[in-house]
Amino acid sequence: MKITVHKEQLLNALTGVERIAGKNLSLPVLQCAVLSTDGKNLVVRATNLDLGIEIKVPAEIEQDGTVAVPADTFSDLLSTLSFSGPIFLEHDGSKMVVTTPKSSASIATFSHEDFPSLPKLSTKKLFSLSSKKLLEGLKSVYWSASIGSIKPELNSVYLYNDGGKYIVCVATDSFRLAEKKIQADTVEGFETLLIPVKNVSEMLRHLDGYDGDVSVYGDVHQIGFVLGKKYITSRAVDGVFPDYKQIIPKSFTTEVTALKQDFIDALKHLRIFSDQFNKLSIVVSKEKNSCMMKTSNPETGEGEIVLDVAVEGEDVEMNFNYMYVLDGFNAIVNDSAVIQFAGQGKPTCVRPVGDKSFLYIVMSMNR
Repeated sequence: MKITVHKEQLLNALTGVERIAGKNLSLPVLQCAVLSTDGKNLVVRATNLDLGIEIKVPAEIEQDGTVAVPADTFSDLLSTLSFSGPIFLEHDGSKMVVTTPKSSASIATFSHEDFPSLPKLSTKKLFSLSSKKLLEGLKSVYWSASIGSIKPELNSVYLYNDGGKYIVCVATDSFRLAEKKIQADTVEGFETLLIPVKNVSEMLRHLDGYDGDVSVYGDVHQIGFVLGKKYITSRAVDGVFPDYKQIIPKSFTTEVTALKQDFIDALKHLRIFSDQFNKLSIVVSKEKNSCMMKTSNPETGEGEIVLDVAVEGEDVEMNFNYMYVLDGFNAIVNDSAVIQFAGQGKPTCVRPVGDKSFLYIVMSMNR
């Protein structure tokens, strides 16, 4: 391989794949970024067998080739180069030489023959969506998925087609649930997807820096995302997501409306005195149009804050995990939010005022 490539463009690609390349004692080549040529581009790939990524970088190709280079070593080398222009890469079979006008370095390489190929799903398109909408949908819910659950479907983000007009993103850990509807232009052929939540968090990094449409491909085993010159593939979870609509209350006994930031500020203050169970008590008074929240801990003390709110319906006194409540408010982008209580022991809903696309459900705690 003999190529010339702009250092900053190559470094950006390596930064994008380096987090995926990890330590794998049984297959050391997985700690590498594999570089190959396709005529006009240098193709940089990495995978951990659960998630894979491929990024194309424009390059002047003098001689085609493929090489596997330790991703962290190569990234460290480029990031410490003060030179920011075109660099020359040459692979002679055992090492790759990196040359600039005033420096030269060689990196030991691996055999790329053992590197697994990334699944290509270009004939199985499910839908296309703007990166902004997909980012908004995934970012609104992924944090409520279970971490380390023995049920893979709870350790995932669920996407499904809602009548051909919306793609719905949902995640739950069985104690709380977040749902976000995003409008889509074309969802033909798409029914459901389950994406591992650890892969979603990595995908968000790439979506956040991309402005354009995302094409999504998939089958029962794999999901592929095309973002311009990036291709990301993830394992699909084989499971059945819970029928969560059954737990959404059909009616409510109390509704509390207030500024979102007032709730967030109060909850951040009260967590100082939360106990080992993160218990938060909420008392709503219709007569006073108030919402009193309090926490207590025998070792640190207790705190109480009363918010002026608009109350419709009955008085309420319930306990929650304050972290779950705070997460729900943090996910709301509107200035105002409404808390809807359905009664003791029933799920409580948090929604943005004037926006029906987002719903958050949290279960109460026992006294």
